[in-house]
Amino acid sequence: MGLTVWRLFGILLALALPTSGLGALEWPVSGGVPSVPFGSFHGGRFYPSMTTGPEGAQVRAASAGEISFLFDGDKLPSGLPCPLGGFLALSHPDGMISVYGRMERGSLPHYLRAVSAGDVLGRAGTSGFHAGRETVFTLYDRIKRQYLNPQVLLPPIRDDRAPIVRGVYLSSGGRFLPLGETRTVRQGTYEVIADILDPLSSADMRSRAPYSIRLLIDGKEVVRYVYDAARAESGRFRFFGSSRLDFESFFLEDGRLRLGSFLLARGRTTFVLIVSDYAGNDRETSGVLQVE
Repeated sequence: MGLTVWRLFGILLALALPTSGLGALEWPVSGGVPSVPFGSFHGGRFYPSMTTGPEGAQVRAASAGEISFLFDGDKLPSGLPCPLGGFLALSHPDGMISVYGRMERGSLPHYLRAVSAGDVLGRAGTSGFHAGRETVFTLYDRIKRQYLNPQVLLPPIRDDRAPIVRGVYLSSGGRFLPLGETRTVRQGTYEVIADILDPLSSADMRSRAPYSIRLLIDGKEVVRYVYDAARAESGRFRFFGSSRLDFESFFLEDGRLRLGSFLLARGRTTFVLIVSDYAGNDRETSGVLQVE
């Protein structure tokens, strides 16, 4: 989704009032698996929601709360189509808001105000700008003004596959040097690029984001990213707790990740990349270079 959607979120969520205890979250779709996890490269940008389905499945409240906003029409008051399609927002305590988007129109509960965890809110549908047959689930912390990763708070799903690192590269002057194939480089500043995905099965090779990324150079941790939250600031998404890291500085156009730029001095340099998923499966990739 584009930034226009998240600006709309900001307006709507700012109007929501906390009312009742959040507690432990439940999956909005029974037996759901995130087809697009939080932080994935989706629609050409960092995805601050989670998509789960399938189409027609009952969508349930992740926790008790009050319906603070419900949209079940075709167009917004401005006359423009709603990017999220049919959706509703639930208010929880401590400023927490849960949003359920791309719902089947006509299935939303106009008669409800207060809901309990597990109450049916409607059915997953195909409404909204983007093609899809699943529900978009978003968590927003109104006090900290940031989007939270739902999968961190939901019951874990079975996953025995470690993330995949398809490549790690040193980039300088428009050249990409594959780590593991490159033996020597000149001293200087290089950007580290990683191609990472986290499949749930052998047939699932979509660009799913992992849970955490660590980069060590000569035994020193120089990067530690945990996919826990993102915030909108001055029209940009900031994530991993960094005021400097946004979409433009994190992703390449093909979805590969920019992990930072580092000065390599003469001598032997060792790189270790450790990628972890939500189930605790790790993938470690390493390489050694001679810097001349």
